[in-house]
Amino acid sequence: MMRKPLLIVAAAVTALLAAACGNVSSSSGGGGDTPPGITADQITIGATLPITGTAAISGQGLQAGIEIAVDEINANGGIGGRKVNAIILDDGYTADRVVTNVRRLVSQENVYAIVAPAGSQGLPGTWQFLSESKTPTWGPISPADPKQAEVYLLSATRAAQDAVAIDYFAKKGAKRLAVIQQDNDLGVSAKQALAAQMPKHPDMQIVADETTQAANTEVSSAVNKVVAAQPDAVLLAEDNTSSALILKQLRAQGFTGMVFADQGAGGTGGTSTVGPAGDAAEGFLGGMQADTVSTDNPAVEHWRELAKASGKPQAESGFSLQTYSYVQAFAELVKRMGDDVSYANFQKTAEGLATDPIKLGSIPDIECGPLPDGHTCAKQAGIAKYTGGKWVVEQQFMAPV
Repeated sequence: MMRKPLLIVAAAVTALLAAACGNVSSSSGGGGDTPPGITADQITIGATLPITGTAAISGQGLQAGIEIAVDEINANGGIGGRKVNAIILDDGYTADRVVTNVRRLVSQENVYAIVAPAGSQGLPGTWQFLSESKTPTWGPISPADPKQAEVYLLSATRAAQDAVAIDYFAKKGAKRLAVIQQDNDLGVSAKQALAAQMPKHPDMQIVADETTQAANTEVSSAVNKVVAAQPDAVLLAEDNTSSALILKQLRAQGFTGMVFADQGAGGTGGTSTVGPAGDAAEGFLGGMQADTVSTDNPAVEHWRELAKASGKPQAESGFSLQTYSYVQAFAELVKRMGDDVSYANFQKTAEGLATDPIKLGSIPDIECGPLPDGHTCAKQAGIAKYTGGKWVVEQQFMAPV
């Protein structure tokens, strides 16, 4: 019997090992190579979301948006003829489960990309792993920008929203600002915004800066100190559950000034924060990463029709519009890539959006560029106000001054 040449045997063993290890050992970074999650008729994407736990309301909306977009894309023939298979895992709003889920999606489920995942508190713990695997992470919800090749932020970060809010407070004449922030990435984003924007508003001073613990509903101590400082405005860097509790306690103690939270914490366009807050939500300001409020925007109205017809939990929330838009943008990017679906071409095509943005109408234009700063693909944020039992646009999308 003729023996196989040693080189052929070695190549076969190498191929088997690469397949067993999933994305991490694949040659997915080279031009022209076929990455994991791609077949002739399917493209597999994945996300980790807080479908249960303290952030379940937002997580269900995020899940609904992904599913609505995937259903629509597949009904229209998929992406370049490939149907989209979305694998969504629940992390219960727990940082270690976020990390575990991302590793599973890449190493076991062999996804092509992580699309619209949430978990500001956990996603940074996956950056090194995703860098090693070369897996694109398209539209993670609100973490800080790690400035790495695999990660693309598609709408205003929490820091950018907070910065726009600080400018808004100054424009409205606020002189005394109070801050309540969680001891996690939300608080880090607030600190970044304050460091960037406060020097631009010398007439404004921080009169209270309080920290609360994540996943802990005890906020009364922070609220008491803020009220005692007599601020004109309060900047919240909290989750939506804590934001609602803080609103109720602020109003119960007679504070009538401006209160702002970013879109994730404010649940802008939906009821996740204002519902539990009840009457205390009147006048509450929420950041807009997506146009969750307008009633005359064709792109938003199209999503609303799909969301209403879907019957999914929280399908008509702002969280749903956000992930719906991110998945639609992902589909557009992959279409622009043509036949070369390599990760190298993914990065090249994405970074070319600086000169040819993806324009959806529901979110600011996506105009990614080269690193180090180009993977923060949207600079603007809007502000909405909850008044008379509904959300209205208070300030259109704009960049910090």
